[in-house]
Amino acid sequence: MGFQKRTPRIEILFTGSELLEGRPNTHQNYLCLKLKNAGFSVVRATTVPDNKAAIALEVKDWSLRSDALIICGGLGPTFDDLSREAASEALKRPLVYHPEIFKAIKARFSRYRSPIPAENKKQAYVIEGAQVIENPRGSAPGQALEIARKGEIPQSLFLLPGPFAEMSPLFEGAVLPRLRFLYGQNLFSEHLLLHLSGISESAADEKLSPVIDAFNGQARFTILGLLAQVDFYASVEGKSSQEAQRKMRKLKAAILKKVGPFVFGEGEETLESVLGRALLRAKKTLAVAESCTAGGLASRITSVPGSSDYFKGGVVSYSNDVKRDFLGVQSKTLSRFGAVSPECAVEMAEGVRRKMKASLGISITGIAGPGGGSAKKPVGLVYVGLSGFTKKPLTRQLHLIGDRETVRKRAASWALHFSLQELLLGEK
Repeated sequence: MGFQKRTPRIEILFTGSELLEGRPNTHQNYLCLKLKNAGFSVVRATTVPDNKAAIALEVKDWSLRSDALIICGGLGPTFDDLSREAASEALKRPLVYHPEIFKAIKARFSRYRSPIPAENKKQAYVIEGAQVIENPRGSAPGQALEIARKGEIPQSLFLLPGPFAEMSPLFEGAVLPRLRFLYGQNLFSEHLLLHLSGISESAADEKLSPVIDAFNGQARFTILGLLAQVDFYASVEGKSSQEAQRKMRKLKAAILKKVGPFVFGEGEETLESVLGRALLRAKKTLAVAESCTAGGLASRITSVPGSSDYFKGGVVSYSNDVKRDFLGVQSKTLSRFGAVSPECAVEMAEGVRRKMKASLGISITGIAGPGGGSAKKPVGLVYVGLSGFTKKPLTRQLHLIGDRETVRKRAASWALHFSLQELLLGEK
């Protein structure tokens, strides 16, 4: 009797009381995107505290409704690392001690000339029947367990360590290949992730609604508004790889017809990586002067490998003295118009371009809040200056909403957008 063929149901369980106390869960974004790109859908993602009963209950419920469960966290040696014990209890499978694992843990500690605490021994216990996933970056090995089901592909349970530097290589090296082997043989899917800028989420949704309606039942869609960016995800399936590709080509053409001018990249591309390529094509160099963003723009630009080929450097000109003495902003500009003004933004951009001997200059000056605003210049008012992109310097005015950090991040994103927009216009 063959296995029943259908789209697999995959769940993720995150353990950690700190995740319920305000700490961001960056693992969820990473895992869901990686699984989507591999052709899988996550039907449920749950976070529970470091409580054995809570974890065990989730594992029990999963075993009744889905095909695969990935547990992140709770494999360390301390009292609140309870994923092994909870899964063992829920599945009624004992934990088996593996002396070779403890030997490897001891060897790891000896390399750092550190005595091994006795509590690390608990990391050498493995759920009966599970395969050990070696962890070269930490002391907690992962575990993979397959549970047979009559007439269906086996269920699979994966236990992964919590730290991202340990979790991600185990997921990509062991978990994802196993999921593809078990559940992906009959999946023929294509995926598209487009990044848009210069448009709001609601405006993008309105433009894309006819496409979504036209392909209803033939494709899956997700739209997500980020900081000065909109991400649009689409996936299709076919009876063959060729059919899935044909469907995606047709769908992508329809999408680009509606929002093409706003699309700056695909997949793992970012505003800063696309801007970097545009700078290289144009054989231009760049320098930045920042006030309210305090280096955030330079950090984004230099996050791209090889950015030293086009990025000269940046100046955090937080005080008026630095704007005047280092960037050459005129005293009369500051006294007449103020530091948050299009006039100041222009002189900052021109000044940093000259100072750094760059082809192009970008500046950001604004009021990030929560204080410092007024009726004429409210919190969220930001000016972006662009020098060298056109014959005359340019400014762009922004009215941004959010707390201090959100305003700063959005300002940097918009500065990247404006710069890329001008570079692309110059290519035409």
